[in-house]
Amino acid sequence: MGVIRLKKKIIYMTVFVAVSMIISSTNILAQNNSKPFSDSLLTLSKKLYNEGLFKEAVEVYKDVSFDKLSADESFYLGLSFSNLRGTIRASQYFKRAVELAPDHNGYKLQLARTLSQLGKTDDAISNYEAIVQSDSNNVTALYELGLINFEIKDYGKAIEIFNRLVKLNSNDFLSSYYLGYAMLISPNPNIAEQATKYLEHAVAINPEYIPAISLLASHKFSLQKYYDANSLYSIARKLRPENADFHFKSGLCYERLKFYREAANLYSKAVALDSNDANYFDHLGFVQFNMTNYDSAVTAYKMAAALDNNPTYFVNLGFAYARMDSVTRSIESFQKALQLMPFDKIGNIYNQIAAVYYSKQNWKDSKTAYEKALIYDPGNIDAQFYIAMINDKLMDWRNASLAYKKVIELAADDSSQTEKIKYSSKRIKELKRR
Repeated sequence: MGVIRLKKKIIYMTVFVAVSMIISSTNILAQNNSKPFSDSLLTLSKKLYNEGLFKEAVEVYKDVSFDKLSADESFYLGLSFSNLRGTIRASQYFKRAVELAPDHNGYKLQLARTLSQLGKTDDAISNYEAIVQSDSNNVTALYELGLINFEIKDYGKAIEIFNRLVKLNSNDFLSSYYLGYAMLISPNPNIAEQATKYLEHAVAINPEYIPAISLLASHKFSLQKYYDANSLYSIARKLRPENADFHFKSGLCYERLKFYREAANLYSKAVALDSNDANYFDHLGFVQFNMTNYDSAVTAYKMAAALDNNPTYFVNLGFAYARMDSVTRSIESFQKALQLMPFDKIGNIYNQIAAVYYSKQNWKDSKTAYEKALIYDPGNIDAQFYIAMINDKLMDWRNASLAYKKVIELAADDSSQTEKIKYSSKRIKELKRR
């Protein structure tokens, strides 16, 4: 280590001596002939820049006035400051370079990039557009201009630019990706089909570019093309086996296809990779429930509820406990959901509580819960129907008949409730004979 440090010191001392000698000679040459001095500084600055010695490259010009710099000197100083994360200083030097050489597109390109980093989007766009105006096939300027338009959500302009780039080079997978992406989120609904084509093209050119694979998979999923989506997520899983979300989304595809065992395996991998996502546990609980693995469903739902006080998780937990004939725990879970549920959804929870009691022939508590459901949702046809049924079972003929009449009244304009109306009408006639 001592030898390395000594070598570095020797290098820096050599640079310092060289710089000092050049600067010292300024007093002799500056008044009569500054060009050799400037060229020598520029050569040294470029050398230091190319060696990655950015701080030293800047130090070369520490005693040179800003307004004495040439375009080339300003440009290289801008590059050095840019690599030192001195973005504001870099922009000043790039701007001077452009002012001194307004037709130099390389200088303009660096200025545009720096202005974009500083958040001066309009100025950056102006410089990019100036480059494209003088060189219509400047793919670098076009691409970066397309990215800016994409970021500021000017999707129409972004689509125009990336479409141009794809025509210039059909193997430009990044432009194809952004073209498809912009088309997907554009407010124009008529170009979504074209978006699929460009995203598929991007993946075909570079089958390891995760953003394109993931976006295309998500798009296929939204179109309910679950087999296609899962094929893409499977590729993503192989490329990024540590990514929990790819396992989860692949599991979602299997869940939608009702391949619950395959979904459960993938959800299990997702929670093993990321045990802090409640949604992963919730879906694991769902597929376990559908495979009648109620113990496993309860375990998963409890994990989801522990991570996030989402009322839905407690509702699902309540259903799982109900299937296990654990009435007390089922009601406790639904009660917890009641505390968290939005007001307009409370009636549905009381419906579920009532259903648990009804399944155990606990008519009194079931009726009470259904009556509470009606308080929060007076138009709840199911609650009204089961109240009528419970009154019937309790041989409270008068209230049963009144409740059945209420069912017919509530369901009159609902074509999906035909069976309840028929049954209610039949029971009313039968109860009149009692």
